[in-house]
Amino acid sequence: MNESINQVEIVKQEVLPIPDQAKMIVVKDQISLQKANLFFLDIKALRKKISEVFNPIISKAHAAHQEALKQKADAEAPLVLAEKYLNGQVTDYKREQDRLRQEEEERNRLEAIRIEAERRQKEEDDRFAKAAILEASGAKEEAEAVIQEAIEEKEKPIEIYIPPPVIQRVVLTGATVKEYWHAEVTDLRLLCKAIGEGKCPTAFVKANMGPLNDQARDLKKEMAIPGVKAVSSSSLAATGKR
Repeated sequence: MNESINQVEIVKQEVLPIPDQAKMIVVKDQISLQKANLFFLDIKALRKKISEVFNPIISKAHAAHQEALKQKADAEAPLVLAEKYLNGQVTDYKREQDRLRQEEEERNRLEAIRIEAERRQKEEDDRFAKAAILEASGAKEEAEAVIQEAIEEKEKPIEIYIPPPVIQRVVLTGATVKEYWHAEVTDLRLLCKAIGEGKCPTAFVKANMGPLNDQARDLKKEMAIPGVKAVSSSSLAATGKR
């Protein structure tokens, strides 16, 4: 362990002056180009040396991390199974109770509307019957007033009392049932068409850069995909020869 620490410190000290040394090289002719080339290869050699020092440390740490994750997953596995079962039981029950409660609420609403409509219809019939009696007795003005009252009552919005459902809401202690929503693409072509027509933002799709980059590497300037262009960049790369 101490040897690994010493190697790390040695290599860290070795690379510290490299940036300043690199900045002293300005490529302006063949000689300075060759100097930059050789210094670039020296940097690559140092990076290889760093990899040789750190890779065993990283591998060891990674292996320990993976083993710890595995042991944690093994320890939690029975709890995950039990939690999954209970989650299904509770959510299925709540979903069914919510459905029954909503159905009862709707039945109560429709029944309240029916009762109120029948009550108002009876009052209207009674008023018109009263108006007919008044008119038959010669009290035309009183009859018209009763008819006008019936018309005004009929135009008023229906106000009803809806009794609460008998089925109670599902209540949990120290827990809750959360509802999660997610999108599911059923037809990618239709989604792309909608984006092309401006019906939804381009943020709803993401270009698959892996296949696009493969096409750019294969076809280069000949790449011809609407909305995409092949772009080149350059960088130094070591060939293994000096």
